[in-house]
Amino acid sequence: MLTDFDSLGENSRVWVYQSDRLLNNKEQAEILKSLEVFLGNWAAHGNNLMASGIIEHDAFLVIATDESFNMASGCSIDSSFRFVQEIGAKMHLDFFQRMNLAFWIDEKVVFFKLSDLKSKIEEGIIDSTTLFFDNTVQKKIELDSKWRVKASESWLGKYFKTTANV
Repeated sequence: MLTDFDSLGENSRVWVYQSDRLLNNKEQAEILKSLEVFLGNWAAHGNNLMASGIIEHDAFLVIATDESFNMASGCSIDSSFRFVQEIGAKMHLDFFQRMNLAFWIDEKVVFFKLSDLKSKIEEGIIDSTTLFFDNTVQKKIELDSKWRVKASESWLGKYFKTTANV
């Protein structure tokens, strides 16, 4: 059952899918149209899921479901993964490239490969206070408090401890 994203409870479960590049307006509209259809029919064991989705910062597809209404099952979660894979393939996007990291630099999303992280730190492009999108958030409330955080306060913190000791 499709609902407005803002009407979902703060403890709604979320999945954040990061694109491998910024999405233009046409791509966003197409993704959201397909997402509406998918979420309108999304169910777990025949029970509708109260769900919604948004695109944030031209780069992130966020899907959420209020599990106080009905719990998402393994099969329903798998179907959402397949949906994201299919829309990505159709639009030549990769929402599952875990080696790409997203940072908020100069009021926009900037992507760097994990393999380039150390050099970006050494060059001063990224420092411990650079905002990093930690896509491991699991609850809607965390989108405000734990999703965009200082790099040193995320799992990337170990890279700053290492460079500080060098």
